[in-house]
Amino acid sequence: MSKIIGAVEIGTSFAKVLIGELSEDKSLNIVGKSFRKNEGLRKGEIIDFRKTASSVHAAIDEAEKMSGTTVDSIYLAQTGSHLRGALLKGSANVASPDGRVTPADLKRAAEEAKRKQPAMGRSYVHHVSMPIQLDGRPVDDPVGMRGQNVELAFWSIDGDESAIRMNLDIAHQYSLEVDDLILSSIASATLVAGPDLRRAGVLVVDIGAGVTDIALYRGGNIAFTGVIPVGGDHLTGDLAMGLRVLEPYAEELKLEYGKAQSDPSDSEQDLWIIGNKTIGDRTISRKAIADIIHVRTVELFEIISKELGELLNPNDLGSGVLLTGGASRLPGIEQLGAKVLGVPVSKANFPSGLGNDLSQAENSTVLGLLHYGLEDHRLPGEKYTNEDAGFFRKVGTFLGI
Repeated sequence: MSKIIGAVEIGTSFAKVLIGELSEDKSLNIVGKSFRKNEGLRKGEIIDFRKTASSVHAAIDEAEKMSGTTVDSIYLAQTGSHLRGALLKGSANVASPDGRVTPADLKRAAEEAKRKQPAMGRSYVHHVSMPIQLDGRPVDDPVGMRGQNVELAFWSIDGDESAIRMNLDIAHQYSLEVDDLILSSIASATLVAGPDLRRAGVLVVDIGAGVTDIALYRGGNIAFTGVIPVGGDHLTGDLAMGLRVLEPYAEELKLEYGKAQSDPSDSEQDLWIIGNKTIGDRTISRKAIADIIHVRTVELFEIISKELGELLNPNDLGSGVLLTGGASRLPGIEQLGAKVLGVPVSKANFPSGLGNDLSQAENSTVLGLLHYGLEDHRLPGEKYTNEDAGFFRKVGTFLGI
C-alpha cells in the first residue's frame, strides 16, 4: 500500500508545496506540486501572517487538486536568523547484568543529552543524531553489544518560539499535522550531498531570496549549521539603489545580465535603462551591474568564512563547497566563492529522475524535505509510537498550540 507525504517550504519569494507518493518498493513519485508567490516574509521570517497563510494554503490546495488526493501531515522547512545550533551530549551506564546494551540505555542517554533547555522564549526545532559512542568507541548500532557506558550527542537547533509558532499555526489552520520541522539547510544538504560526499566533508551553501542557509558536514555528520541574513533579494536591492531603478526592473537586470564578477568584455557592452530609448533613458555598462553584485557576493562569502572560522579547513572538506539556491545560478559565483573561502567550490547537482521544472537550484529545500522524511532518524532499536507521529504532539503543549 502506498503512502502520501507532503513537504512545505515557506520561502521569502514563494510558498512551495510538494506531495509525494511512496510505493511499497520505497520509490517516491511526486504527484502534486504548487509554487505560489509569497509577499509575507522578509529575511526568512514572517512579517505578514495573513498574506503568508493565504499563499501557503492556496499552494496546498492546488497541489492536492493536482495529485487527486489530500495530505494529513507534512514536513515543514524552518529557516531564519533566529535559529541557533549547539552540540548536546548525554551518557548512560549499561544497566543489564550481562553488560549488553539495550534500547533503554540509549533512550536514557538521549534524554540526558536533551535535558538542557534553551533560553527563555526559545524552543528546540530539530535534533540531529551524531555517532554513538560505546566505551569511547564510535559504533553504528550498539544494541546487543557488551560495554559499560553509552554516549549520545545531538546537533540541536533552537529558535524563537513566536517564529516557530507562526509556522506551525499556518499548517494548523489548514488542519494539517506537522510530522517534523526540518532545518532548511539540512533539507537541502540531504538532497544535494549524498552519504559519500558528507563522509568526505562538505559545506552546503543554499543562497535563497532572503537568507543563506549553511550546513557543514565532517566525517558524515553535522558539524555546524547557520542562517545568514543575506540572499538574492539583497543583490536586487543593491542594483536598484546603485542604478536608480525600481526593484522589479533590477530583478530583471540581475537575472538577465548579472554575474558574480566582471570580465574585460563587460566594459565594452552598454545597456539601455529602461531600454526603449525614450527621454530620460540612459546607458550603463554590464560591468556596473557585475561590480554591484560582486561587492555583496564577496560580503556573503566573507560572512560565511567568519561564521565557520577554523571549521573551514580544506583538509576536512574533501568534497569542497556545494552551492545551491536561486542565487547560486549567478555565472562565476563558484570561482569567486573559492577565492574568498580558500576551498574548492562547485554548483550542486540534483539526483537523476527529476523533471526539468523541479531540478532547479531554488527547489533544493522543498525536494530535500521529502528525501529527509523518507529516512529513518530513530535511535537503534527505538520503536515507532503514536507520540512520534507529529511535531505538534512534541511541542504543541509547550508552545500553547
